[in-house]
Parts: sequence; structure tokens; C-alpha cells
Amino acid sequence: MNHPNIISKAKNKVIQLYNANLIKPISFKNHYNAASAFGLVFSNRKIQSREKLIYWKHPVIDYFKINTDGSYNSVTTGCGGIIRDHNGKIVVAFAGPSSGTNAITAKIDSLNFGVKLCLSLGFINIWVEFDALLLIHYISGNSSYNPTNFYKIREIKLALSGMNYSISHILREGNAVADALAKMGCNLDCLYHFNDASIPRNIKGLINLDRMGLPYMRSC
Repeated sequence: MNHPNIISKAKNKVIQLYNANLIKPISFKNHYNAASAFGLVFSNRKIQSREKLIYWKHPVIDYFKINTDGSYNSVTTGCGGIIRDHNGKIVVAFAGPSSGTNAITAKIDSLNFGVKLCLSLGFINIWVEFDALLLIHYISGNSSYNPTNFYKIREIKLALSGMNYSISHILREGNAVADALAKMGCNLDCLYHFNDASIPRNIKGLINLDRMGLPYMRSC
């Protein structure tokens, strides 16, 4: 009952049903990318594709990748993030409350903590990724930001200045692990660290899916 075996059997079953003409191309109407993920290729592409496949990508050897996110549930804010190696294995993850009153401030808090965590662990070669384009503009200096976040952005820039880093944007679906950690942070009263043994089971499942290179789907 290991997950690669279950996924493989599910794919094989779908292909068998298609070959037996029990699943037809029309069954994948508006879901062509889903059919492709199962290994089905239709000669007549009358099926409209309204999904986009989003992949989390591994960092290269000698680099560490940190994904962060912030969450706001209308009552409390939370931050969360995860550092992974080139194999996609968890190095450390974190989740906890944010001092902010909105999602963007929570995202800033999460990134600030995550970058400083990388420094404290001696990780100099890092790939930073999150799902907030506005935050990328803040860090690159292409957008003005309010005084509330000025000092936090400055702290992030100062920490990054001592690193060999790159920053990228990923769509929300591909940032699922950090998103789940941030949502958890909304319900915590202090910051927690997790390793492979202690991280919640549902989040560990998402980490394993990322490691295997399985996509998330985004409706277009």
C-alpha cells in the first residue's frame, strides 16, 4: 500500500478502461491535461483544455529551496514554510502565528523568518519561491510598500545580501506545502519547527507528491 504503487495501479486501470472503450474522450471534456497525466493521447483534440498543470521543481545539487506562504482566516494570520534539498527531502519546516492583520503581511513575516532560518543553518545557496508576485516586486524594488512592512522588507533584503540566491513565483497550487503550513499557523500560539518525523501526515503526503514530480491542477 505504498503511494507510488497505488498511483501506478490507478493510472493502469484508467488506461485499461479506455482501451476497453469504457472510458471515452468525451469523458475528459474540459480536462485534456488530466487525460495526458494518465498517459492518454487523443488523436482528435476536440476536448478543450481548461486546466493547467503546476509542478513543484527540485533545486539543483548544493542548493536548498525554501517555499513560504502566509494565511489569513478572517480572524487570525499564520505563516509557514519549508526548506528542502535537491532530492525534495524536507530539511526543516515551520508554522506559527503572524503579527500581521492581512495575508500579505503574513507572507512577508513567513519569508522573513524563512530566509533568516536559512542563514542560521548556514545555507548560502538558496532558491526562494512563493506565490505572491507583489512580494517579488517589493524585494526587487519595483513597487512601493507601506511603512508597516518597510522594516521587514529591509530585513529580508539584508539577509539575502549575504546569500547566493534566486527568487521565483509559483502559482498557489504548486505552493501547496507552504500553504498548508501557513493555514496551520493560524491556529498555533507559537512557532513550531518540524522534521520528516514530526511533520503532520497530510503535509508529508504533499511533500511526497512533490518529490515524485506529480502535478497540481489549476482551472483556467
